[in-house]
Amino acid sequence: MVSSLSPASETNRAASAASSAGDDVVIRVFHLTKDYRIWTNPAARLKAPLCAGLARLLPPGTLRDRLQARSLTYSRDFHALRDCSFEVRRGETFGIVGHNGAGKSTLLQLVAGTLTPTSGHVEVHGRVAALLELGSGFDPNFTGVENVFLNGSILGLSEKEIRARFQEIVDFADIGDFIHQPVRTYSSGMVMRLAFAISVCVDPQVLIVDEALAVGDNYFVNKCFHRLNELKARGVTILFVSHAATTVTSLCSRALLLDRGTTLMVGEAEQVVNHYNQLVRERQSADVQRVSEQAHPVETAGTLAAPAPAKPSVVADPELEKNCKDTRFGNGAARIVRVRLEDTAGHERSEFTHGQNVVIKFYCEFHEDSDELVIGYFCRTDTGINITGTNTQVEGIKIPRQPAGSRALMLFHTTLPVRPGVYSITMALTGRRGRDIEISTLDWVDLAASFSVHLAPNQPAFEQQVLIPHDFELQPLE
Repeated sequence: MVSSLSPASETNRAASAASSAGDDVVIRVFHLTKDYRIWTNPAARLKAPLCAGLARLLPPGTLRDRLQARSLTYSRDFHALRDCSFEVRRGETFGIVGHNGAGKSTLLQLVAGTLTPTSGHVEVHGRVAALLELGSGFDPNFTGVENVFLNGSILGLSEKEIRARFQEIVDFADIGDFIHQPVRTYSSGMVMRLAFAISVCVDPQVLIVDEALAVGDNYFVNKCFHRLNELKARGVTILFVSHAATTVTSLCSRALLLDRGTTLMVGEAEQVVNHYNQLVRERQSADVQRVSEQAHPVETAGTLAAPAPAKPSVVADPELEKNCKDTRFGNGAARIVRVRLEDTAGHERSEFTHGQNVVIKFYCEFHEDSDELVIGYFCRTDTGINITGTNTQVEGIKIPRQPAGSRALMLFHTTLPVRPGVYSITMALTGRRGRDIEISTLDWVDLAASFSVHLAPNQPAFEQQVLIPHDFELQPLE
């Protein structure tokens, strides 16, 4: 058993041992907390204990109190992880998700035993293989061969056991003659290949993976996921961290959501990922609003704005105006005032399943006569990549002239053949306004709406961004 325990009462330890003996829990985390002291400057490391030491030598009084208070100003505590508790059973793949800085890597290092908790404790039963920071556990001056034997020894294998697995490790890493070169000459991808090969080929009982596959090429990443699925089938317990929501939902049965070191949710992987995606959308909206307020703290006379509509609109969305103030442009002859995503029953939604039919509705107000109109949209990933979309010109649809003061509702009926993730809608409305000769952009709105897509129950996962429907037939040949 590999175990990392902070000081606790013997009674609690005995109770934990008794409970673990009667069930199949492999990882048990109890109220785990990790704090770091952050110093204001290098000299503060000397000044703080000096002031505290002098204060202890002085009799109670104002001077002593001032020195004690001064010693506290030289540092502050950073709570990397606070009161985290969960259990992982044998053969389970458990995911951990959260923003950068949420405490995921700290938690994995505590479970792996490379960090000591400030309070609480963690128990891990079985041989642990961990892929933490890239290249951790490698000596850069040793060759790949030497590092294989070094890491195998750290994992508790004898030299005979390492030699028995050596060729499998070399074949899986597939780095050629570089296996005989110092690791300092490796690319980051080669380091990851060797580290992963060692971890999965030493028959671990617990495997910890911290975003290690992010630097691999597509072929090797697919190879790694095949091996992870093989380990799952053999009953290996896997603790997995990734920012790829689809990977977590397809690989993990349960998951933990961390935010600023605090546990927000532990439960079924899909529910946790959906909650995480909602958190991402909320923060994206907050970021857009903050940037808009910084760019336009006060509306001035010189700010380009659309004329007020002749009569108030009951469908205008004030949140769209506020959130997209800095992500839209156009001459103001027309405005997109509301964007809705609905299912076929007419219910507004922000979450859909893969392949579900969706209706994208655009409510527009025309402040000037507008002709030769083209309206379209882009569907973008959370990283800003356009993956699908269309416009009325591409679809062969002609929109009639819209007079000033009119309103219109425009709809696109489509499906969502995209893989699970968080997406946004960008709207564009172009045309000829009034007596203008040139066609121009009337209104363009980035981040007009956001939504998430997830897989339906029992729907197989896929890696490609868009899954286009296909027909298949088998024709026997003589």
